[in-house]
Amino acid sequence: MPEVSILSSREGGVIEMAEGRTTVVIANDNHEERQRLVDKFDGMAEFTVVGEARHGLEAVELVRTLRPDLLILDDVLPHLDGLGVLTELGLEERPRVLLLLSCASDVLVQHYYQKGASYCLLRPCQPDLVAERALLVCGHPSAAQSSGQARTVPSARTIAELLRRTGVPAHLQGYRFLKDAVQYVLSNNKTTCGMTKELYPHIARLHNTQPNRVERSIRHAIEVAWGRADINDLQRLFGATVNHVRGKPTNAEFVAMLADHLRGAVGS
Repeated sequence: MPEVSILSSREGGVIEMAEGRTTVVIANDNHEERQRLVDKFDGMAEFTVVGEARHGLEAVELVRTLRPDLLILDDVLPHLDGLGVLTELGLEERPRVLLLLSCASDVLVQHYYQKGASYCLLRPCQPDLVAERALLVCGHPSAAQSSGQARTVPSARTIAELLRRTGVPAHLQGYRFLKDAVQYVLSNNKTTCGMTKELYPHIARLHNTQPNRVERSIRHAIEVAWGRADINDLQRLFGATVNHVRGKPTNAEFVAMLADHLRGAVGS
């Protein structure tokens, strides 16, 4: 078993708590990503970072030792992954959990929620977006203003331009369905949503068609795009979520990638 050592967000390990602040533990094995989150949350009046974890076992130990109000948890961690952390922590000792996902499978997301995740956010995502969702998860009064800003929806032209950059041909029916899907996710301030039970039926009603036809058309559009797009261009757009090994994304992953990219563009 790897050695577990508590990483304090302050030198010396002694942290003075400001009354009314939400205490946070951040679990991420990437030092630079973790530090960006620490810097963001330490700079906010609503939060105090009390600990940092480099792997899943350390995250469990920190939660049990420090009893934070919020755990920001990466789903891919050494020694024990995000699902393992949620499983290891009992209901009474588990804080609110903001989970950062490396993929957006509907089944996996539902499983994380069943295991106790409070909110799931698809990576890569900017610290500002993580902070906005943390405010919502923790019920801070300032969340209303932040979420209102997050609901700024890009124009249809902006969404269409992003689809063009990903290589989705405009003549495909799946192109129109994808535009509506992204607009729905952004307009309703969602990070992920149920594709089969929610998104496909919604788009089918808009176009007077069947949900299974929506699913097939979107899947075909993604297949065409991945066959004609340059992988380097896609990586510049979406970061590490795109690589040769994983291949093309699922419908849910692609919609979430587009939506999160546009959220970042609006917030920048």
